[in-house]
Amino acid sequence: MKTGRQNRRQFLSTAMLSIAAPIVLRGTMAMAADPITVKITNGILRGAAAKGAVSFKGIPYADTTAGANRFRAPQPVPHWSGERDATRYGSLCPQINTGMDGAIFEWYNQQEPLGEDCCVLNVFTPDLNAKAKRPVMLYIHGGGYINGGGGGAGLDGSNLARYGDVVVVTINHRLNAFGYTSLSHLDPEAFGDAANAGNLDIIAALEWVRDNIEAFGGDPGSVTVFGQSGGGSKIMTLLAMPKAQGLFHRAISMSGAAGLNVDPASAMEPYVNALIKELGVDPKNLAAMQQLPFQNLLDARTRAVAASGLEGARPVIDGKHIIAQPMTRLGLAMHVNVPLMMGSTKTEASLFFQSDMRNFSLTEAQMRARMRSVFAIDDAKIDTIVAAYRKDAPEMTPSDILVAVASDVQFRRPLTEAAEIKSGASGQASVYMYNFTWTIPWQNGVLGSPHAVDIPFAFGTVNEAGAMTGAGADAMETSMNMMSAFVNFARTGNPNNERLPEWKPYDSATRTTMLIDASCEAASDWRGDARRAIADLKIDPFNRAALYRYAA
Repeated sequence: MKTGRQNRRQFLSTAMLSIAAPIVLRGTMAMAADPITVKITNGILRGAAAKGAVSFKGIPYADTTAGANRFRAPQPVPHWSGERDATRYGSLCPQINTGMDGAIFEWYNQQEPLGEDCCVLNVFTPDLNAKAKRPVMLYIHGGGYINGGGGGAGLDGSNLARYGDVVVVTINHRLNAFGYTSLSHLDPEAFGDAANAGNLDIIAALEWVRDNIEAFGGDPGSVTVFGQSGGGSKIMTLLAMPKAQGLFHRAISMSGAAGLNVDPASAMEPYVNALIKELGVDPKNLAAMQQLPFQNLLDARTRAVAASGLEGARPVIDGKHIIAQPMTRLGLAMHVNVPLMMGSTKTEASLFFQSDMRNFSLTEAQMRARMRSVFAIDDAKIDTIVAAYRKDAPEMTPSDILVAVASDVQFRRPLTEAAEIKSGASGQASVYMYNFTWTIPWQNGVLGSPHAVDIPFAFGTVNEAGAMTGAGADAMETSMNMMSAFVNFARTGNPNNERLPEWKPYDSATRTTMLIDASCEAASDWRGDARRAIADLKIDPFNRAALYRYAA
């Protein structure tokens, strides 16, 4: 008789081979010479087989956003004749930075050209059985609201599609000045959609899934949106968009705390006015902004941010497309039936402290000086915070504590508060909380589990991210733990599966958080003393840079 440990080891070996080895596809797709095509509403696509899955890339879900379509809601895609090549990623939407610094994040970077014909998506599926009715997992990329894309080695959905028997979709959508410029106070009739155009693109992609995904083996009635950082934040705002209702059925927000607080459109007016001034455009003739080269807008946006002191490009409550904060009474009513999973990484902020590695060898005095300056608290309060964190982990260094406080204040605390609100409201679907605790081995683990580290684990692309994850079975084991939870949640709205201990929905009594690692743990009120100690900490947005700036 096999023990549970033996069964687990056998499952691990089989699953690792499944991810690492190619799979022979059924039917004509097994023959490399045969073209792989699929017919959708706009025409025929030609894809490719790789990694034991079938992919179709660069598929337009909306027309070009250049010229007269700039700042407008996404427009329909014209039909095409013949076969359209769908073997390469499409253009990245205009942005300044298209990647992250350092070799360990090479898996994140994308090399596609910038262009405004960028409302494209990519589909990864085990096969083209139109009757398969597989769950669909649509990923929204990070990069805040200003950069990023749905391509690159880390976001290849082949392994996740094959491992979970799901259809994976990744997308590009408009960003920064092109996706989030609130012009309604100047011309609500012609440019009333500009403030949330980026989110309207995402909705257009979801509508494409509704209309086409069955041809790829997907079930349009079982769609889960998941996304990291800016992508997770966009998901939180989608929950409060009437037009998005019914287009997705479950949601996973990975480090998406920024989407919990959506500003009114009026708050962005100083930034928008500065942008128009920098462009030299007459406020009564905003159509002139549609004819400028996109690089002009990118450059002007940078100057407008500096001039206004506002980041500017982000979704807003415009009363038309986004009508409420997601966790208010009105917002909750729009996602009452949507199960929600939320989580963060253990040391989110270490990614930002990495700009100066001296941040990881702070003295007690330096840590305290930084906390006094950034959080405007006294030494007695700092004593309480330090004691709370060291209660569960006495070995924490001054740098460890500063990283933990920054991570919790900016990510874990707001997500936890959102979980408390949704789980405590009457009739709401279940909420599940997790914390990704796997430590990357780079430089002896100095970064811990930084912001964005969980992406390749969710996609099963840890081999592609080897410079960050290192060698060994633990990374793959952690990846399969995370994929299994995400896939089961996408399939049923409940992440529980045989690889994990029992994972109870979050509530204010047990506060269950799944700690995801090579070996997972269901923790009750994880870091509860720390949670209470930092409950009232606030970061002045104009002083946030000081949090990460080294001072001797």
